[in-house]
Amino acid sequence: MMSTPHDRVVALARRQDDVVTSEQARQLGMSDDALSRRRRHGWSSPLQGALLIPPVRDEVRARARAAQSVLGGTICGRTAARLHHLPGLAAFRSDEPTDLALPTGNRRRDRTGYRRRRLELRDSDIVDLGGLRVCTVPRTLEDLALLCDREEFVSVVDAMLFAGQLAAADVLDLRGRVSARPNGRRARGWWDRIDGRAESPLETRVRLLLGDFGLLPDECQWPVCDPTTGRFVARVDFAWPSLRLAVEADGVGPHSVPAALYRDRFRQNALVRLRWEILRFTWWDVTVGAAQLVKMVGAAVRAAESRRGDDASPY
Repeated sequence: MMSTPHDRVVALARRQDDVVTSEQARQLGMSDDALSRRRRHGWSSPLQGALLIPPVRDEVRARARAAQSVLGGTICGRTAARLHHLPGLAAFRSDEPTDLALPTGNRRRDRTGYRRRRLELRDSDIVDLGGLRVCTVPRTLEDLALLCDREEFVSVVDAMLFAGQLAAADVLDLRGRVSARPNGRRARGWWDRIDGRAESPLETRVRLLLGDFGLLPDECQWPVCDPTTGRFVARVDFAWPSLRLAVEADGVGPHSVPAALYRDRFRQNALVRLRWEILRFTWWDVTVGAAQLVKMVGAAVRAAESRRGDDASPY
């Protein structure tokens, strides 16, 4: 049986991350009217000149393919970080534009759906990821320091250190490369705030927020033991051991399932029995409620300091 233009377009899209350009669709026999009808019934256009044909298996790759198919260039920045599956990134949003590096002399008109990044790239800065031209991981990290905010950049580096994807020497090398870039000074104060002990982006953001207000915890990932038996009781995210004060970051995931909720309640009760005060915070607290979080921790530190006296020996 002869295939229809629609069938040929869909077959091509499946070989191209579920993407075709409008020009490819026309070459395969689809009229502009047919394309318009398809847009009204499920096909989408992340930017002018490209079409996503559902089901889309990987939204990030599809949008990157669409931008590169129409405009050329190299996928960079946050989009490259997502394609490399770097940990610690903010959650993907459907309205997030694709970061695309285009040569400084490129005169293509800007379109919605992508962010033009005027970067000069060497061949060694580029890798092929399943047919997509993408900045390498080292170059992507370098660019993130210049394109993202501090919270996201430090979260990524923290997470990569924790996962063993970066070593301390790699961070020193990255710092040197970023410092040598135009505008590299924007990240000057970030490097001392990196800490690979953070077990989640939420922990990183809590630590950064507290540090900004002079409330940096004395310890991270602190083991609390029963002073009578010496037995391990719990490990807390952040601690002021001499004050018996701890801060915990409760993100969606490990703390959300019933078994974890039971364990958290058990360990918190054990800590309270040892006269520790535990403050727990979520993503909402770090974003919408940041001012209240800082106020609450500051008040808890001051109150604990005022009663340090006889019962404040660290354990």
